[in-house]
Amino acid sequence: MGLRLGGKGDWIIGIHEIRVGARVRVRGDHRVESRRGAVGKIIGHYGGREHVAVDVQLADGRRRLFWPTDLKEVPLARSWWRSLFEGG
Repeated sequence: MGLRLGGKGDWIIGIHEIRVGARVRVRGDHRVESRRGAVGKIIGHYGGREHVAVDVQLADGRRRLFWPTDLKEVPLARSWWRSLFEGG
């Protein structure tokens, strides 16, 4: 489970949840305005327990390093046919 950002209600990625291949979105209050809301895929992570950087390949092909707290996971869209089996 991620950490809940104070008062915002958005779940952010916790250090133990960094998964290569996960789709993520840069938080809307990121300090670099041009990166806000950008979507990408985690391609690696670096560092130890105290300081971890997440390597993200953005949709436009650029790679950037982010702190885990800069990102939130984008849930995968549920396939329409799954609802037939899951009753929803």
